[in-house]
Amino acid sequence: MTKTRGRKPSLSLYLLYSWGLTIFWCILDLSPNVVRVPIFRMMMERFGKESFIDYKTFIRYPWKVSIGNRVAVNRSCEFYPSLATAEGRIVLHDGVVLGPAVKMFAATHDYSHLDLPDTSAPIIVEKFAWIGGGAIILPGVTIGEGAVIGAGSVVTRNIEAYTVNAGNPARLIKRRDLHDQ
Repeated sequence: MTKTRGRKPSLSLYLLYSWGLTIFWCILDLSPNVVRVPIFRMMMERFGKESFIDYKTFIRYPWKVSIGNRVAVNRSCEFYPSLATAEGRIVLHDGVVLGPAVKMFAATHDYSHLDLPDTSAPIIVEKFAWIGGGAIILPGVTIGEGAVIGAGSVVTRNIEAYTVNAGNPARLIKRRDLHDQ
């Protein structure tokens, strides 16, 4: 994880940004999808074709989030990349599906110091992964291609491709068997 002890933005600037962002998301939640998609394309690092972000979703620093093609982000998901470090990005590759209220934290603080310096590491979700509702994904985690994360799980370490994982912390339950139709 990357640490930063640099100068933090002033509290008043941060509060102004937070207030403006809250107003922005409220207005965006009142807008139809034909208005939302072009805005997502402008403000995010990437917003792929045929992707969908449901209402009540919150993204703290949208320019640090990348979403591939045919990604589905369900209602009330939250994304928290890092502003302070370059590494604290969130990347969802093609075909990823997030259940409702999934939370992703690419940034945190180092509690071994009293001034709690920022730390961050990327969150990468590979193609065709499915993350169940209410799951929490912590910094530095890569979820492998086709992996399944059970609802309410807390993912603290990397997840192998084509596996089913659940719990707090998330653990391997079984290999994912795919049946083509």
